[in-house]
Amino acid sequence: MIRFKKKITILIFFSDLIRKIFKGDRIKRISSKINFFIAKEFSKNKSKKLTIIDFGCGSMEVFKKIQNNIFIKEIIGLDIFSYNYKYKKLKYVQYKNLKQIENFKADIVLVVDVLHHIGVDNAFKVLKKLAKISNTLIIKDHFEYSFFSRQLLRFVDFYANYSYGVTIPKEYFTLSKWQKTIKKSSLFEVYFDNGFQQHDGIFNVLLNKKYHFFSPKKKTI
Repeated sequence: MIRFKKKITILIFFSDLIRKIFKGDRIKRISSKINFFIAKEFSKNKSKKLTIIDFGCGSMEVFKKIQNNIFIKEIIGLDIFSYNYKYKKLKYVQYKNLKQIENFKADIVLVVDVLHHIGVDNAFKVLKKLAKISNTLIIKDHFEYSFFSRQLLRFVDFYANYSYGVTIPKEYFTLSKWQKTIKKSSLFEVYFDNGFQQHDGIFNVLLNKKYHFFSPKKKTI
């Protein structure tokens, strides 16, 4: 459930203003990367229109950036809080447990900065469930390298997610833990961008590309 419902618009406004001033628009580059991948994978069949699930969609910021993609028919946003989004091409569904999502089917599932909130050790279980509803997963998440980098990521997570009541994780992925997660998930990587530049400006100084990775995956056959 979103905290401060009456104040959420103000909180988002100031958050967006700070990001704009200090070049911290995280969604712009992520959305461009998603659009590029979709065009590359589906350009041979332009008549195909995709249904996409945005798992852990939050305030639908990714949707707002990719909704005009010519390949997209519908985006289904899934998250745990109650909210009434009104956009064309969008269907928002509140879920209470992961069992509920098994009834959905999609061409692509987006998992953008969600897995570390679920828990590094449990991420493979979620990926297995998501692989049942789509053959293609597009994952964006974070790497930690030390105690300091972990606390830095936790602080940024708190800043970005407090209004939504999201649990701040105690740890993030390391490369080795991510590799184990993928092995347990029985997925294979289309490619792995270990060093995805998410921000510009001061935000990039604080959280440069070593903290971010982008990893489209497909179900093993």
